[in-house]
Amino acid sequence: MKSVTLQHGDLSFPALIAGDGEPVILLHGFPDCYLNWERQITALAAAGYCAVAPAMRGYASSCQPVDGDYSLAAAVADVCEFARQLGGKVHLVGHDWGAAVVYLAVAAEPSLFRSATALAIPPLKGLPGALLRVPEQLLLSSYMEFFQLPLVPEWLLRRDDCAGVEWLWRRWSPDWEGGQFLDNARSVLGEANVLRGALSWYRHLPKFWTIAHRQARHWMNQPIKVPMLVMVGKKDGCMSPRLLQYAVNEADFSAGLCVEEVAGAGHFLHLERPEFVSDLLLAHLFRHRISENDEDRSPE
Repeated sequence: MKSVTLQHGDLSFPALIAGDGEPVILLHGFPDCYLNWERQITALAAAGYCAVAPAMRGYASSCQPVDGDYSLAAAVADVCEFARQLGGKVHLVGHDWGAAVVYLAVAAEPSLFRSATALAIPPLKGLPGALLRVPEQLLLSSYMEFFQLPLVPEWLLRRDDCAGVEWLWRRWSPDWEGGQFLDNARSVLGEANVLRGALSWYRHLPKFWTIAHRQARHWMNQPIKVPMLVMVGKKDGCMSPRLLQYAVNEADFSAGLCVEEVAGAGHFLHLERPEFVSDLLLAHLFRHRISENDEDRSPE
């Protein structure tokens, strides 16, 4: 496993990479970091894939946009550019915010992606309706309103060696100790302006009047034409597992949808049960691997 840099415009995204074969991009969420995909990267590389886990926009000083654009549309543009640089036909995997980007990216440019996997986030298209049926989610998501405040969330999360970040981890994945994974997240989020960038993702959500927001809503309402795997932890304290009952509509996934509830795991299911999640992921990727018939045929 080695460190590399992916480029999009004037932004440079640090990343981990390992293996050869079909490319797999892994996208982290909040409050997390790209370093915590290490176990999945190792499993993917051992299975014959090239696994790449980049920092998301804002999670390093080199990928903090001067114009402050932390919209989902901008994040989708980043990921689609990464996929092009890797030659397209990419398997895309995301957790939390990374999962939201997965849904939108495969809707925006399905030709770039071979398969898609979303962890901890139910299908976005059905999520608004599901929220009306699962009222406890309003309480679970109350932190998102708090994050709209200026400065105070940064101060609260950063103080006492990012004690606020640890509190979120414990709330979202009860009965589990984050250990080195939590230390990695603390380290990255403690870097200059990273926490502000990470919270800016939330602060762009209410900007309904922007072109970027309209674009994201358009993608959210499109059918998914890429084979999709959705995994959620049964003990998730951030996104109620009950949302799946109302958010899933198989008709929205023309290339197929597989849903897995992971017992004994909360929000950070890929860190809590890494072998089990990696096995599910590898099975999904194997079903949708590139065959000889899929290879581009150049005229002789």
